[in-house]
Amino acid sequence: MKRVILLFVSLAVMAFQLLFAQSFTVKGKVIAEEGNEPLIGVAIMQEGTNNGVITDIDGNYSIEIKGVAQATLVYSYIGMQQQQHVVTPQTQKLDITLKSDAQLVDEVVVVAYGVRKKGTVTGSVSTIKAEKMESVPAAGFDQALQGQTPGLMVMSNSGEPSKAAAFQIRGTNSITSGTSPLFILDGVPISSSDFNTISPSDIENISVLKDASSTSIYGARAANGVVVITTKRGRSMDKAHITLRTQWGISQLAKGEWNLMNTSERIQFEKEVGLDAGQDYDLLSQTDVNWRDMVFNDNAMLQNYDLSINRATERLNYFVSGSFYDQDGIAQGSTFRRYSMRANAEVKASDWLKVGTNSMVAYEEVEQADQGSYSLSSPISACRFMLPYWNPYNSDGSLATNANGGWTGTTVNPIEWMDNNPVTNKKYKVLSVLFAEVTPIENMTYRVQFGADYTHSTGFMQSFPSYQLNNGLGVASRQSNDILNLTVTNTLNYRFDVKHDHHFNVMVGQEGVDYQAEGFNVTTRGQNNDFLTNVTSGTRASSWQDNTTAYSFLSFFGRAEYNYDDRYYVELGLRTDASSRFGKDHRWGQFWSVGLMWNAKKERFLQKYDWLHNAQVSFSTGTSGNSEIPYFDHLALVSGGWIYMDTAGIAPQQKGNEKLSWETTWTTNLGFHLGFFERINVDLELYHKRTSDMLMEVPQSYSEGNNGFRWDNIGVMTNMGVELAINTDVLRLRDFVWNINANVSYNKNEIKELYNGVQEYELPNTSTKWVVGRPLGEFYINRYAGVNPANGDPLWYDKEGNLTNEFRESDKVMVGKNYLAPWQGGFGTTLTWRGISVNAQFSWVADRWMFNNDRFFEESNGLYTGFNQSKRLLYDRWKKPGDVTDIPRWGVTPQMDSRFLEDASFLRLKNLMISYTFPQDWMKKTNFFTNARIYAQGQNLLTFTKFSGLDPEAFTNMYQAQYPMSRQYSFGLELSF
Repeated sequence: MKRVILLFVSLAVMAFQLLFAQSFTVKGKVIAEEGNEPLIGVAIMQEGTNNGVITDIDGNYSIEIKGVAQATLVYSYIGMQQQQHVVTPQTQKLDITLKSDAQLVDEVVVVAYGVRKKGTVTGSVSTIKAEKMESVPAAGFDQALQGQTPGLMVMSNSGEPSKAAAFQIRGTNSITSGTSPLFILDGVPISSSDFNTISPSDIENISVLKDASSTSIYGARAANGVVVITTKRGRSMDKAHITLRTQWGISQLAKGEWNLMNTSERIQFEKEVGLDAGQDYDLLSQTDVNWRDMVFNDNAMLQNYDLSINRATERLNYFVSGSFYDQDGIAQGSTFRRYSMRANAEVKASDWLKVGTNSMVAYEEVEQADQGSYSLSSPISACRFMLPYWNPYNSDGSLATNANGGWTGTTVNPIEWMDNNPVTNKKYKVLSVLFAEVTPIENMTYRVQFGADYTHSTGFMQSFPSYQLNNGLGVASRQSNDILNLTVTNTLNYRFDVKHDHHFNVMVGQEGVDYQAEGFNVTTRGQNNDFLTNVTSGTRASSWQDNTTAYSFLSFFGRAEYNYDDRYYVELGLRTDASSRFGKDHRWGQFWSVGLMWNAKKERFLQKYDWLHNAQVSFSTGTSGNSEIPYFDHLALVSGGWIYMDTAGIAPQQKGNEKLSWETTWTTNLGFHLGFFERINVDLELYHKRTSDMLMEVPQSYSEGNNGFRWDNIGVMTNMGVELAINTDVLRLRDFVWNINANVSYNKNEIKELYNGVQEYELPNTSTKWVVGRPLGEFYINRYAGVNPANGDPLWYDKEGNLTNEFRESDKVMVGKNYLAPWQGGFGTTLTWRGISVNAQFSWVADRWMFNNDRFFEESNGLYTGFNQSKRLLYDRWKKPGDVTDIPRWGVTPQMDSRFLEDASFLRLKNLMISYTFPQDWMKKTNFFTNARIYAQGQNLLTFTKFSGLDPEAFTNMYQAQYPMSRQYSFGLELSF
């Protein structure tokens, strides 16, 4: 009987508990950690059921739990980190603070045809985030990348606002074929010349893919690395987020040393060397002009305005922006103006379909100054030749000309040149990507993407008939070019797991690229009215030409990824490409990669070491290709445009080479990624690259056509190097964080094989030579030994190293100095205290040399006596026996020797920014603004170098009449509401 009673009591208690558990309610409020703002629309789901609610306008929620005494609630909101909490009848109230997933976004790495979580990538990938670019005072984002990541060389050949920088990843892979990386914007290829059409504020991040595992999936175009640019998407929030960024500043010469004589020095010099005949020095001494200041502006204005609106919900994600950028170049006749708009949107049309677009339009107006060649009329070149007592302006401030009698110099006033020879370029850019993603079954995604990149550019040049050099007859020229690049990509991706520990991800894809371009230009002469200097008012056409060109790619690719228990990772990639640039029998190329990664920190024997938070070893090897040659050089062609007895004719152009095929680079990479104390991260990578079947211009007889060259697959080159990157939070306190970052790269290049068994080939007029066993870019030049103190004669070393006073071409040697820097890097620091932030970033290159051709003219020692010369000719030339100097006696003209070969290594303070973000409490009181930040920054503030020219930064062997880099000071305001 007692057992029956005990059983009855137990059943009654269980029934009571069940009745109690059948229904209980949990209430609470969900807010965002940033700003403590309530979140509307947060999904709260009971795990394992369909029971769920969303928060109201004030972030409040109430959810009823039925049938259980304990449940797990999952709190989800786009852009926030998901949270899970266990609740019971005793919980009753549960307030939640959701953290932004910005940290999670930082942990995502964009790779080829997808994204990966940081720490799961087998390849070598570096990422630069938006904050490094969105406030840069430049037309394009490229300048902001200098010194930011190891292995990426970013150098500017010009300070012209519209000109893009030159990129190289891990050295130079080819001799005469293309050496620039492949640039991908939102999934479609773009040209570096289009960087200035993209507002830096629209960029979310940039990934630099450096090894075979990360690049070979791009196959034919990836031998020089890949730079993947991803633009912004909507950020999750309860309402649309609007951001206004404004920036104002000035530009001036970044370095600006000027070593040319002033008037008193020039007069003294003329008297010393006997150039004073007939000179009225009383009159000339009244004028002292620094021609650098006449040509280069120290207060060139810059302004930039960006307005964006974005939002993300469960079904819709959009980012829309508009931008206006206006910058005057520091050189006369140099301006850049851009208007751009962007619209990125994704719509989840159903549970299995998502469609979207990434689209931009841009319009540019550009005026460019003449540079890179010597002329007495164009300002950048002529400013070095003009004498200091030649004043470009009359006493009333008007321009001195030959016509008004104010110009006293030879030829013409170079300041007059740009006013009378304006060149205006315009560009219209439309780039649109449309995509759709279909999920037919769980974990399988099919994506189809179509990209259209259209550019229309025009140019209009005028040379007015009133300009003295034109003798009353003007010139006008117009050009127009259209480029359309179409890309279609199909990918199918499937993820699956086996027994929880085995994770697989398989992708197959197809891609096609169709590029077409056409254009024309025409020049007419004979115009006789400044107001009617256009093409139609000319009396004759002096030149005309048109062009039509095209190429295409067809590709198939696949990638398989496997990881076991997040410890061991394997990645296999395969791609085959066909290019129209090669003959039909050699059109297809195959490229592959294997990547391995061991996440050692996941091993039990390392988990006990709390001071080590990351330990990974990665290895990859594989191939990628290069096809950057003229589009039709594999074909035997004839050309038109020839005239014979007033009859149009044709003639052989080239013999062609149907055996042309892919240049292939095999890359092997070994990486170590370590993290200590949750604040120090170290990345060390070693690589070896071997380029074979190099696409190379091989010399041939001019009778064979094609200007004495033909393309062939000949030659081998290697690059090997090491990269080190360190990032550490030195201090991480409650209100104060001090971060330091640094990176360094070294690359050793070597030519292994040239064409037809040739061991060396000298490049005319470059002072360089290709030699098997030596690096590309090494100077081949006569070695200057100084001046004989006894008589002031120049001395050189002969081929055997003996002193000689005779200059002979046969004494040229390889001097071990290179214009391609083997060493490069950057370092920086950020200090943040409450709302105040100070950031400094430096970049540097080392062991880099350039031939300073400007000095050859400035120290001509009698070769160009009618023009200004360097102060060194006055103070440092040999004058009497016993003088020790490197400048010979007057009248001994210079030679193209190592005297003008200068160390162009430099260290540059690339950016210094001080900013203040206003407290959130202040923002709340406005009931309007959600964020406000002000900042001041300087770009290229300091430059440390031994180079004597205006700027050491140039991606070339010879420095001549270059447009130098500018220093910017700017102030900005950022408002969000």
